[in-house]
Amino acid sequence: MMSTLLDIKDLSVDVTIDKQEFNVVNNLSLRIDKKQKYGIVGESGSGKSLTSLSILNLLPDVLHVSNGHIMLDQTINLTKLSKKEMLNIRGNEISIIFQEPMTALDPLFTIEHQISEVLKFHEKYTKKEMKQLIIDMLDKVGFSRPKQILKSYPHQLSGGMRQRVMIAMALICKPKLLIADEPTTALDVTIQAQILDLMNALTEDYDTSILMITHDLGVIAETCERVAVMYAGTLVEEASVQELFKNPTHPYSVGLLDSVKSLGDRTKKLYSIPGNVPTPAQLNESGCRFASRCSHVMDICRKQDPPQFVINDDHKSKCWLYKDGGKKNNEHYQHTIESK
Repeated sequence: MMSTLLDIKDLSVDVTIDKQEFNVVNNLSLRIDKKQKYGIVGESGSGKSLTSLSILNLLPDVLHVSNGHIMLDQTINLTKLSKKEMLNIRGNEISIIFQEPMTALDPLFTIEHQISEVLKFHEKYTKKEMKQLIIDMLDKVGFSRPKQILKSYPHQLSGGMRQRVMIAMALICKPKLLIADEPTTALDVTIQAQILDLMNALTEDYDTSILMITHDLGVIAETCERVAVMYAGTLVEEASVQELFKNPTHPYSVGLLDSVKSLGDRTKKLYSIPGNVPTPAQLNESGCRFASRCSHVMDICRKQDPPQFVINDDHKSKCWLYKDGGKKNNEHYQHTIESK
């Protein structure tokens, strides 16, 4: 049995707008094991990135954690650490790769300077040792001439090269957890595949866990073992990747998968989930947050927020269709999907 690296329990994040507070992440609970590749998927506005920023204590001033805890190694509560204490965690125990490396890298400094800053803060090396470590790391992330890259500035590199630099920077201190927040969104398809393969290989080498944040189910299928589906700040379904793709149970998960499947079928109209993700101010205080967009909505869905129902030992779904244990309702649900 694998041991737990990161345990998020009942996490809630609120935003202050015009002196009013609105909930944007609602009682989120998930667990990432050591050496595990875990994905969070959902549309823009589902709370994926806010979850990752909460882990690193990087939420903007208008946002704050209002409930719950985030435990690292079962001993460190990240929500209770001071800003100074978090500095020792970021880059060392937990690293992050953002989706646009051009904004994450400083245009005024060379690649060598920026990666060496990470090493200087967390480790004690001589200049010569640091330079060699950086060269070795740039070589591992696929640069054929790493010594030349050292003196380059971000604008002199392509998008794929800048993302490789970000991966090198994130992994140079061999963190326990790598958070990848839409790391391939700005890249073309061929470079995207290379970056995902590279991340998989390097995290295997360093025994690093991955938290992959994405809206792309293809990325989840390529990189992850377990996945959480988020909608409007709520975790609506959690399962192994294989189980989710084989047997999606929440109407939102089914809609996401249907929209992907319809891309490859020219005989059918491109499927999209009707409506949009609600803003924090539009969220109902009671009831399921997906009710206004759901084709299987029932009266109880509008009145009462569903709990997580157990579909099987490895699969949970936050939907009233499974209130009697899932089996009978699931058969009815699959019939209604197939007859659409």
